[in-house]
Amino acid sequence: MKKHRRRPRKNTPHLVKVLDVSNGKPLGRVVDITADGMMLVSENNFEIGSTISVRVILPVMVQARTDVHVEAKAVWCKRDSNPQYYKVGFQFTNLSGDDGFLLEDVMQKFNLVG
Repeated sequence: MKKHRRRPRKNTPHLVKVLDVSNGKPLGRVVDITADGMMLVSENNFEIGSTISVRVILPVMVQARTDVHVEAKAVWCKRDSNPQYYKVGFQFTNLSGDDGFLLEDVMQKFNLVG
């Protein structure tokens, strides 16, 4: 698989949840994240190219915020070693500059940046 990342991703030892904005239901858990995208472990199989509005729940309040809303496009999806789950790579398609800085701030606070 080609690597198209502009920034190194870091594993998230803290519980970071992602919710589907349309129904408020959890989509899975963030395994790693940057301001460009994330890898999610989910019970859902996502079609490559599909886009979903998500709410990323931050592990702490940063800049008076506890979440980030963003459109995420599935760029790959494969079955996890546990066959009940899928690993899904998402690219953020409309993350604002402020929200990008917010995510970077969270990653910095938790030493998640390379």
